[in-house]
Formats: sequence, structure tokens, C-alpha cells
Amino acid sequence: MFASLGLAVLFGPANGFGGDSLAFMGAISILGLLPCGAGFVWALIHPRRGLPSAAVGSVLGLGIFLCFAGDGLNDDWKAPPDQPSTVRAVGSWTSGSLVVRVRPDQVVAYRTGSGSVAWHWTPPGQDSVCTMSRGIGAGGIGLVGHSPRGKPCAAVTSLDLADGREGWTDTVDAPARDGDGADSDLVAVAGTQAVLQGTDGWRAVRLTDGRELWRSAPDTGCTPLEVAGGDQDVVTAAQCGDGAAVLRSLAPGNGKDRTRIDLPTEGGLKNLMVVSVEPLAVWVDAQAEHGTHAVLSYDRSGRQRAAIPVSGDEYDLDVMLGGVHAFDEFSARPLLGGVVVDDLLIVPGEKPGDVSISGGPHPSRTATGRLVAYSLADGAKRWTAGLDDQVTGLLVDGGSVWAMTRDKLTRVDAATGRQSRELDVNDTASLYPVDLAVSGREHFTVVAEDGTRDEPPVRGMS
Repeated sequence: MFASLGLAVLFGPANGFGGDSLAFMGAISILGLLPCGAGFVWALIHPRRGLPSAAVGSVLGLGIFLCFAGDGLNDDWKAPPDQPSTVRAVGSWTSGSLVVRVRPDQVVAYRTGSGSVAWHWTPPGQDSVCTMSRGIGAGGIGLVGHSPRGKPCAAVTSLDLADGREGWTDTVDAPARDGDGADSDLVAVAGTQAVLQGTDGWRAVRLTDGRELWRSAPDTGCTPLEVAGGDQDVVTAAQCGDGAAVLRSLAPGNGKDRTRIDLPTEGGLKNLMVVSVEPLAVWVDAQAEHGTHAVLSYDRSGRQRAAIPVSGDEYDLDVMLGGVHAFDEFSARPLLGGVVVDDLLIVPGEKPGDVSISGGPHPSRTATGRLVAYSLADGAKRWTAGLDDQVTGLLVDGGSVWAMTRDKLTRVDAATGRQSRELDVNDTASLYPVDLAVSGREHFTVVAEDGTRDEPPVRGMS
């Protein structure tokens, strides 16, 4: 039995088994082999009784291993570390069998099955990437904005993500940027259109060839903030002086106004993010302490349906993975911690003391985490699902969500909060927020912002 347990510890991780108890079981198997050596010799001398006993012991050893170790994920491949060591990713996409990681200086596509590089794209001249579309269009077309350091993000290029070929390039009247920094939601894909934002408003072009279709200007005295796209709607946001921000929903085909919403943001904004276009949900984070700090949902007529506070009596909600300062990570395509599934907002919820680090000569860390679901119809909490640690990655997969923590990947049913699968992450731990994608049945890709130190830039797990 102990021999079987030891072999399972040695070869189990290569076949998807392992976990926190792996080292403990390995120590037991080594110690157990010492007294059991005599029993093994006895089995050889008395095969009539010894060999059946050995068979039963083998089954017991494998059974103990499977019960304690559970299913796990191992790294199938890892991309080599980033060079130079100062570079960071600004976003990523998943398109078909490729995962595309975007850095300021280059865009690289990796095959999800093997990790081999499918193609590179480099911005022209001395340009660096300054924005990218949150979504991709039919046929796998993504939008990348680029400009020289410190210059306005004024050029937008369409990329065919299947092979990295450039399509059309257009220019916009964009505001200046700081150094080589990137901004989010300055371009969007909406159905078969690309929507480009400038200082004077928004302009839609055909995604396939860049031919202009329509223009939309903000109200007088208003400055465009961001644009988001869905299959049936374009959503624009503008700041109107010191007053309220204005949210508008436009028809993708012709740019005609459908709804106009005055957001409750008197006194200015710290953060604004369209969490979902269909249904419409927006995170509003006002400057004033007593201002609006909530996810607001709206119906097709522009009537507010629900207000979900992001800092309440029970939980603080990580609408952005990594907290309020997450705009500093994956700056062109930030990672949303709040996802929408079937009119539910599912988001990591935190409490004080969720993470505790003990001092002394041998410091240790204990943590807990959870996902919380709220109805976008009335704002009521529907369920809470406990996790072993803080969430570092979140992925919608049909009617479920996968939540990644440092050591585990857990599938949670979106309707009920029931955990239907828990997988140990056996190799590389994700210490910071990552972009998680599914590339097959229990095959995942993980994209890190910083691929120079603790984590590879991209890795595949199964």
C-alpha cells in the first residue's frame, strides 16, 4: 500500500493529481516503506497469501491518494520571460485557438495547445500601444491604438487575430497621453462596426474596411470619457463640466440615440466603467465620500433598475480585479472582477481580516475569499460562494463562472452559487490579477501583466 502511495505521489502530478497534501502523503509513504519492507519480503516467500494482500494494498494506496489529492491542473507550457525586464502587458484577447498578449512594444499570439508563437505584430516607427478594444469582432478582428511616446493616441489599426495581418488604419483627434501609458475604452467593437473616440465625439467605421458610417457628438460643454460596444448597442459616456456624467445608448447601424441617462455623479468622478452593455450596468465611483459608489443597472428605456453599493455593511466588492487601483494593471483592457451572467452581477466580495499574515521568524499567511451574486433587476443578494483565497482571475463559461485563487480553480454555477468543480493549481501560483481563458474542456490559459518575475507571461494549464 505504501509503495503504491509513493508511486502515486511521484507520478500523480503529471496526470492531473496533487495538492496541498502531496508533500504530507509523500513523507508518510517514505516512512511507511521502512516497516513494510519486511512485509513485502514475506509476500514473496508466501505468494499464496502475500500476493493477494499486496493487490489489496495497492488498491488501498491508490484510493487514499485519490481521496486526499483530488484533481489538479499542471502547467502544460510556459512562454519565456519578458525582455526587457521593465515591460508590462496592457491587455490580452482570446480568439479561437490563440491567446494574444498585448505589450506597449509588441503584440504576440500564442497557440493555446502548445504555447508556440503564431505571429508577432509591432507598432510602426517609434509608436507604442496606447489603447485596445475590449472585445473582438466577427472573424477575429481586434482594434489597437498606437502613437509615439507622449503624443495623442491618434492612430487606430485593425488586426486580423488569426494571422496578425494589418487591415485598415484610421486617425482620430485624441487627447494627449502621458509617456508610454495606455488608456482603456477609447475604441470599441459593436457588432460589425468599430467605434473610435476623439475629443470631438465618436465615429463609427465598418470593421472590415474602415469605411465611415456615422458620427455622434456629445452635448455642448461635454467631454467624451469612454465608449463600449455590444452586439446591439453602443454605449458612450461623457463628462459635462462639474455636473453629472451622461451615458447614452446608440444604435450601431446609424448612431441614432436610443436612451440618454444622467448619472448621479455631481462633484466629479474618480472612476467610471461600463461593466455590461447588454444588460446595461455601469460602475460609478464619485469623488465625494458621500457620492455614488455603486454598480447601477438600467433598462432599455433608461430607467434605473438597481443600485448595488460597492462598499456596504457586509462586503466590499472588487468590481475591478485587484481593487480600486486596478486601472494601473492591464491598463488598455483592465480585468473586470464584476461579471454579468443572466441578469446577475457576480463579483468577489471582501471583508476586513480576510487575509492575515503572522509575524515572527516564520511568518505565515491565512486567507479566505468569496463570490457574491446580486440581481441587476432589484439589487438583492442572491447567493454567496466561499473560496479558499482572494480571487486572482474570473471567467464566464456558459452558465458558470470559474474563479481562480492562488492555489485553486473553482467552477461556480451562476444561478445558484453551487460549486460544481474544484481543481488544485499544482505548479505556478498567480499572486496578482491575471486574465483567465478557457481553451477546451478543463484546458485554460493564464496571461500575467508582469511576465518578468514570479509568473511566465502566458501559460497553458490542464
